[in-house]
Amino acid sequence: MTWRSRGAVVAAGVAVVLLAAVVINHLAAADADRNSYLLPWAAGETNRHSVIQGNFVSDRFGGCTSGCAPHGDPGQLFAWDFDLPEGTEVLAARAGTVGLVAASWPAGHCGGLTPVTNPPPGYLVSPVMGNQANLVRVDHGDGTSALYLHLSSVSDDVLHKAATGGRVAQGEVLGHSGRTGLTRCEPHLHFQVETTVRADWFTESLSVHFADRDVVDQTPDGVPLEGGTYVSDNLPAGVNP
Repeated sequence: MTWRSRGAVVAAGVAVVLLAAVVINHLAAADADRNSYLLPWAAGETNRHSVIQGNFVSDRFGGCTSGCAPHGDPGQLFAWDFDLPEGTEVLAARAGTVGLVAASWPAGHCGGLTPVTNPPPGYLVSPVMGNQANLVRVDHGDGTSALYLHLSSVSDDVLHKAATGGRVAQGEVLGHSGRTGLTRCEPHLHFQVETTVRADWFTESLSVHFADRDVVDQTPDGVPLEGGTYVSDNLPAGVNP
């Protein structure tokens, strides 16, 4: 082997090592992003909230043990319904760009697909009720977005940023929780991280983990469990720890 060919082999080896380092760093950054979420409400013991419905989980026999209805749907396997009373401030779980907003529905616009016995006040029946909710979707710039659904209202700042492509910080107030859309008129926040598709607000949900201390203390993998109650570490933007 000539010195020239040896030099070429060494250079190629260095290039492979550098490429591997870049890939490893990229994967590490992606993992860090997937673990950079904080619960979407303000920090504080008085703001402890429960998980009405968690990620879809089945036992070894195929029976559903969590997220049974409707989170068994492929688009909602990794979704959460958080028990946030109507009017609770909803904070950005992770920073990003306002990708989509729907804010035209009155706070009391809610219902289901079929009539129910003893419906709550204001209960409406519509085959498209699932599309009649106020929402904010925050684009994280990595092919994923967070969906905040069933809001009673969207903040004016977020409405402006939706028109200008503005960014929101983690902890920024996106709006207030509510019951708009397909909720059976029961207030809660539907939250999921999903693949970003510009033409669609409801796509494929993705598995993510929360970094809040109370979540990790109870479930080391950072996944809030159905029936559990949790305290957030999410500080409203501009508030010092």
